[in-house]
Amino acid sequence: MNLRRIGLACTTLALYLGLLTGCWDRNEMDELAFVMASGLDLADDGELETSLQIALPTGIQASDQSGGKKAFMAVSEKGKDGMDTLSKEQQQLSRNINLGHRRVIVIGEALGRNGINQVMDTLLRSPESRYNSYIATAYGTTAKEVIKTPYLLEKIPAVGLNNIMEGNFSISVKTDEFLDGLATYGKNPVTPGIRITKDALGNPTFVLDKIAVYRQNKLVGFLSDEQQKAFMLYRGNTQVITWSLQLVPPKEEYKGTVNIHFLKVRTSVLTRMAEGKPAVDLRIKTTCRISANDTELDFSRPETLALLEQKYEDELRKAVAGVVSVSQQEFKSDIFGFGRKVHIDHPYVWKEIKEDWNEIYPSVPVDVKIEVKIERIGRTQAPGQLMKY
Repeated sequence: MNLRRIGLACTTLALYLGLLTGCWDRNEMDELAFVMASGLDLADDGELETSLQIALPTGIQASDQSGGKKAFMAVSEKGKDGMDTLSKEQQQLSRNINLGHRRVIVIGEALGRNGINQVMDTLLRSPESRYNSYIATAYGTTAKEVIKTPYLLEKIPAVGLNNIMEGNFSISVKTDEFLDGLATYGKNPVTPGIRITKDALGNPTFVLDKIAVYRQNKLVGFLSDEQQKAFMLYRGNTQVITWSLQLVPPKEEYKGTVNIHFLKVRTSVLTRMAEGKPAVDLRIKTTCRISANDTELDFSRPETLALLEQKYEDELRKAVAGVVSVSQQEFKSDIFGFGRKVHIDHPYVWKEIKEDWNEIYPSVPVDVKIEVKIERIGRTQAPGQLMKY
């Protein structure tokens, strides 16, 4: 009988406790301001300036119907640190700021070159800050201008930025990877570089066609053009990489160029000790297809195809070796992560040199070898313009 009474009392207590629970800290959707992107800048007076790109739900509906109303707004404030500016931005808004949906963080060029230590705590400490948000660095402009710039393909520009990086149309670096590169020895971080431009109709837009290089906590420069493509090849970001080669001298009828698209890339890094110092062997194997042929050569012939593969191996080796040299001599930044490979392969040596790796890296010999295998030559066997007899 006592057991039945105890069981009944416990059940009754559990029911009462269940009735007392509730969503005491709930936030309704129409009470929140969803931040989709944020920007970090160094103001002229040395203070931190942050900018927020906030989605407007009513604006999204209106743009669906008439296309006349913006689907986002932007606010900016200056302050001593990130939380100071955030509280000032909150005073402009009738809804509570919510960072849980932030997709992109843009670092202004001036702030990056000055050093980003003062913003690291903001990225790390807030429980709402997502580590899978993408990081980008403004080139030739401020993060504030990037945050304000519309993007016609998407109602909210942050969605467009997110999709470009998520689709590997540029290099993609998330917050956790970026912070890891800043906080550990043996590798320095990179981010995509974003600049503002205009489309063919004169509308402002943005493009991610640079790679921002950091050394420790400071931006030291940008990779562009062939340097950018070579680094993306190393990382395996081949979604949009095509490579043109001047194979033969141009003629009146032909430019003498060939263009290939990379299908697969396999990268391996081997380290060894040479006279007590680390050395690196970088090997890249690629599988490609011909995407354009403006020569009179027929690549269905094995000897001609072999010649093209050899030419591309020489060209790509020079390009990759060139960007390695730039990282060593100009930027003095180990963006390839060779130091981490030394740590894995030679842990006892690494214990002695890790503190001085940034000074050692510029003098580390790096041997680059590229293997090119062209598997597809296109639907037409011979070039379409080749005369047939």
